[in-house]
Amino acid sequence: MNPTIDLTTPGFWLVALLAMAVMTPITHGALRRWVWACVNLLFIAWMLRLRVVEVVAGVAVAHLALRLLTCRGWGLLIALGGLASTVGLFVLHKLPGVSQGMGTSVVNPLLLAVGFSYVFLRLIDAGRVIYEGGRAPPDLPSTVNYLLPFHMLAAGPIQSYEDFVDQPAIPKPISAVEALSGVERIALGLFKKFVVAYMIRKVFLTEFYVTGPYFLFEVQLHYLWIYLDFSAYSDIAVGIGRLMGVHTPENFDRPYLARNMIDFWDRWHISLSLWVRRNLFIPVQLSLARRTGGKRALMIATLAFTVSFLLCGLWHGISWPFFAWGAMHAFGLVVTNAYRYWLTRRLGRKGVKAYKEKLIYRLLAQLGTFQYVAFSLVIIVYPWKDLWS
Repeated sequence: MNPTIDLTTPGFWLVALLAMAVMTPITHGALRRWVWACVNLLFIAWMLRLRVVEVVAGVAVAHLALRLLTCRGWGLLIALGGLASTVGLFVLHKLPGVSQGMGTSVVNPLLLAVGFSYVFLRLIDAGRVIYEGGRAPPDLPSTVNYLLPFHMLAAGPIQSYEDFVDQPAIPKPISAVEALSGVERIALGLFKKFVVAYMIRKVFLTEFYVTGPYFLFEVQLHYLWIYLDFSAYSDIAVGIGRLMGVHTPENFDRPYLARNMIDFWDRWHISLSLWVRRNLFIPVQLSLARRTGGKRALMIATLAFTVSFLLCGLWHGISWPFFAWGAMHAFGLVVTNAYRYWLTRRLGRKGVKAYKEKLIYRLLAQLGTFQYVAFSLVIIVYPWKDLWS
């Protein structure tokens, strides 16, 4: 059994149609939460061939840990211990050798089925917000709905806990125009994934086994393929969410037009970028600022970018290629931030604005950023072992 989400199977779309049909007419908040939770668990049950007890138990433990975060003493220690064990489980899930060794066991198929990489980030975000007193802990159905939204399990987006809590219990009735927009968004995602991205992969990509000028050509198309395939999932998730009345964050905004690495991360996997900012960059930045009395802002930002994106790389996979990818993006962000600081001091704010408006500089910046991102993606998939064979 390979319990990964496959959009070509009818089960996913049957659950989506069921969710739209049963949730749309509900006008009672508590009932809607429970129905939505049942739909999400139904999808997990289908993915795991009815083996859903372990998932329910895991959600119950997470629910208890989140509620205990508002306590003090032993309750808080138990909650922190539970979250720490989740971090350990995540590390085991991401270590290549351990993950493969667990392939025939019970645990790893469960983690694959629920998209544990994204569940882990949602759980950490909720834990931080609740511990800081930003929002109250969720009730049981809301825990299911926040951690396991079936349409966001495959590849996100990663909804923030604050955004999840703040959405209305009963969404406003969807209009015909909004419904058509949702259907169009789903159709766009399917077209991008199963037509354009599929054609690029089958016709042009060789997994970088071809050398010479074609290697440079493949670098460009590989970036384009990843964008189309990844953003297609987000398009489908946003479209389904729109039709169900479940807020689903946008995840991409034409990242191929980014003019630097900071701009890129404002456009690429936006929900992950915002998660990194909330849960890694800002906490590291504030901690260092307190230690230095608010001085050395550029150095503090440099360290915060480095720590955040090295960990971001390891979140994708605990391996040297992903570590190198994270380091390359951290370096790009640090250089961009330092260049912005230098340019502002030299030209002033008005001068920087005029500089950015010049077409030639914008096009060169976009081309350079595109190439930097494209080559960073090669690090992850290039067959390095063949260099020594």
